[in-house]
Amino acid sequence: MCPLKKLAKKVKGMGGGYLREPQYHERLLREYEEQMCAKASTPSGFFAIYVGEEEERFVVRTSFLSHPLFKMLLEKSYNEYGFEQRDRLVVPCSVSTFKEVVNAVQCRNGKFDLEKLVEDFL
Repeated sequence: MCPLKKLAKKVKGMGGGYLREPQYHERLLREYEEQMCAKASTPSGFFAIYVGEEEERFVVRTSFLSHPLFKMLLEKSYNEYGFEQRDRLVVPCSVSTFKEVVNAVQCRNGKFDLEKLVEDFL
């Protein structure tokens, strides 16, 4: 079933929708938008990862998971949050550090500040 039809069905099934609190409708719409965003923008062979305090969203190749630098990011995430993360994978590092790791993994530039990366990981 089309996600928009599912949303319409939920709203119709609520009955007396005008009497419900506005927060309920906002939450329902936000959940719908998050589902659509996650499905529409994460192609096969990639996964979404959220970085930093603002949880900026990045989509990266699943092959990154086997790279030692990326494994360090995941370990940092585990140390910070454990396995309690639901719905999204959050990495507690700066966006600039994450971009450095991605550059190193992709080998786009042979120059990256390993010392800075290690500092951010520890």
